[in-house]
Amino acid sequence: MILDGNSLSLKSIKPELRNPSTLTISDSARKLVIRSRKVVDHVLSNGETVYGVNTGFGRLAKKRISNNNLKQLQVNLLRSHAAGVGDYLPHRTVRLILLLKINSLLRGYSGIRLEVIEALMDLYNNDLLPAIRERGSVGASGDLAPLADLALPLIGEGGFINDKLEVTPADRLLEQYQLAKIELREKEGLSLINGTQVSTALAIGALLKIKDLFFTVSAAGAFSAEVMLGTDSAFRKEIHQARNQAGQDYAGKLLYELMQNSGYRDAHLDCDRVQDFYSLRCMPQVHGSLYDLIKYAENILIREANSTTDNPVTLIEEKRVVSGGNFHAAPIAHVLDYLAIALADVAAMSERRIAAFQETSQSNLPMFLMQEAGLNSGFMIAHVTAAALASENKSLAHPASVDTIPTSANQEDHVSMAPNAGYQLQQVISNSTNIIAIELMCAAQARDLNPKYQLAVNSEDILQRIRIAVPYLEQDGPLSKHIDYISGLISSGEIAEIVHRNIRESV
Repeated sequence: MILDGNSLSLKSIKPELRNPSTLTISDSARKLVIRSRKVVDHVLSNGETVYGVNTGFGRLAKKRISNNNLKQLQVNLLRSHAAGVGDYLPHRTVRLILLLKINSLLRGYSGIRLEVIEALMDLYNNDLLPAIRERGSVGASGDLAPLADLALPLIGEGGFINDKLEVTPADRLLEQYQLAKIELREKEGLSLINGTQVSTALAIGALLKIKDLFFTVSAAGAFSAEVMLGTDSAFRKEIHQARNQAGQDYAGKLLYELMQNSGYRDAHLDCDRVQDFYSLRCMPQVHGSLYDLIKYAENILIREANSTTDNPVTLIEEKRVVSGGNFHAAPIAHVLDYLAIALADVAAMSERRIAAFQETSQSNLPMFLMQEAGLNSGFMIAHVTAAALASENKSLAHPASVDTIPTSANQEDHVSMAPNAGYQLQQVISNSTNIIAIELMCAAQARDLNPKYQLAVNSEDILQRIRIAVPYLEQDGPLSKHIDYISGLISSGEIAEIVHRNIRESV
């Protein structure tokens, strides 16, 4: 992959998380980095006072640092800011953070030497991923504590993490891979730790999962509508064209296509049910809102992946170093909160369909999806689990970005809380995955309680994949392992892939 600071996309990022390529730098980016560094050298030679170059940090910005201490200033910055706590971030998340940091530094605004960026690339290309503590960033002034963890190995401190979350001291692996430690110069420590790369990595990782969840929950909803003898009439394109909402239009087309050639649908074309309950009928409206937010989030996050979120920035043509606030992660925090709210709502609708499966009037099936209900409790407590998760999602969907807490002796008095929004969204994704898994488990049971009709192609494919490990239940048995199995299919993207195989490109 050739990085130039401007060309990352979700399409290029996604495969990097599983099978990383070898990074190289474009010629244009090399020239910009060199010119940007010359600006820092220029202001130093003129004796100018520049934040983070020859001053302290945060509230200590007015404290001028003597020239003979400028290199030590950058080392002290990394050490003092490595104050995170909690577990270590997963291997793939760290890889994405490192990729984003390298790409951002290549844009020619950070004043960092080319050899420091190349040292970061050596880590990436050797799969040496720094051990980054999960908690400790408020999302302004950048993701300071976790990015300090990212940068420490460059000077032989901190550690590297493997995919089992085992940490090895950095100096040991640098020696093993014959990689030299970097001696940081003016501004370079600050350039390394100032930025939104941790928040952005959390958001991109979440967005990739949510894109799969959109197709998965659409498939689950279509499957449930079939086996509860629901109609696809509410998914007709004419209805959604009347609404004039692009996401709803797409979601409706998708649901309509997923229900075609269903014997269940055809079997009750002239039944006496006038209209379905909302959690079947209004899926296009609710799913479509999530789809619109996915598209919006993708636009914001790709901009951020190709942004300079450092401070201060070098202005090459003016030969100046200027302070600003690009480290403030408000755009990321807001996107994360929007996605959490929408996904929690979509999952709540899935929970309502699970509830409908538990009683006869909505499902047209035996109580709790069991022939001998009473002797057997069936899927009663699976619904309780879904209800617990859906309720937890409501708390987690409270926007993290509306909170702020002053830091750095009130110099940094308004912060984004983007990382907290990211961690909340991760839990909403986990909860929603389990809720949708329970819905699919119920839909599969419902189909086998009434197997006399043909399923739509997509629902049949999903049923066959589920039935590899999850049997039709004639009597009570533990359900947790079945939920775990289906959740694994969802998390891996396998259910979403089934959907993609079965829909037309135009949908």
